Amino acid sequence: MTSLKLIQLNFSTGGYNLLARVMINGKPALFLVDTGSAQTVLDTDHMQKFVSQTELKRNARKNLAPGSTSVYSYIANIETLEIGSVVIKNYKATAVDLGYINRAFRGMGNPQVDGLLGCDLLRHCKATLKFEERVLELGALEEPSEVAQNAIIE
Repeated sequence: MTSLKLIQLNFSTGGYNLLARVMINGKPALFLVDTGSAQTVLDTDHMQKFVSQTELKRNARKNLAPGSTSVYSYIANIETLEIGSVVIKNYKATAVDLGYINRAFRGMGNPQVDGLLGCDLLRHCKATLKFEERVLELGALEEPSEVAQNAIIE
């Protein structure tokens, strides 16, 4: 179990976001903790900080990121993704345009984010988010035992 101290961004509207410091291929990155994102993603504009352009592949699937201006995403193999003491090897990262988030953050004087920490990794690391303490607790990564499919589970 690892406990990761989060950064809190407050907004005049009364809302807030939590940011996590992670490491991608040994380089520091800032991710927005996004329980509304089905998948952990990197920003296409920031991805080259962590992965060389030659590693990017065109993804035929349509991009479903809300607010995104691009209908395509890219895939790259991240050799090492570290979230606290959780180390994930050979993570297939999807990159999408997160410019809309970064423009809004920049306009309020907040730092830009390199990606979104989504429900895929939060679930598979059995994450617990403690809002009052601004702490994200993660267990060891457990690979999914079932093949992903479109489904509603009640």
